[in-house]
Parts: sequence; C-alpha cells; structure tokens
Amino acid sequence: MSTTCTIGIDYGSNSVRAVVVRSDDGAELGECVFDYPSGEEGILLDSSDHNLARQHPGDYLDGLEAAVKGGFK
Repeated sequence: MSTTCTIGIDYGSNSVRAVVVRSDDGAELGECVFDYPSGEEGILLDSSDHNLARQHPGDYLDGLEAAVKGGFK
C-alpha cells in the first residue's frame, strides 16, 4: 500500500519553507527551512534606490530543492 503525501512550499522574504504531510490524515512527516544565502539575510538592496529590495532568483530554485529534500528526511 502506498502513502499519498502533499508538499507545501512557502517563499518568504528571507527563506523557503517546506512541509510534507500525509494526505489521508494530515500528519506532518517532515519540514525544512532554507535561508537564502544571497545578500543580507536573503535580501539584495539596490544602492541607487533605497526603497527597492529583492531576492536572487537562483536562491528560489536552490531553496526549493533543499527545502523539499530536507522535508523528507
């Protein structure tokens, strides 16, 4: 018998978070947080516009992979 799972992903300002739950009863099987490595606490500031802040796009992809893998441990 196989178990069906659901993965929840949350992209925040400073990190990606993942949770893995068993679909039939909602039991949490794992979770993981990946802090963005770029910038200061994951935020890249623009020196020419102090109102502009963003994240590095590669951090989203690296974070997705790391958080999902970490959620299954």
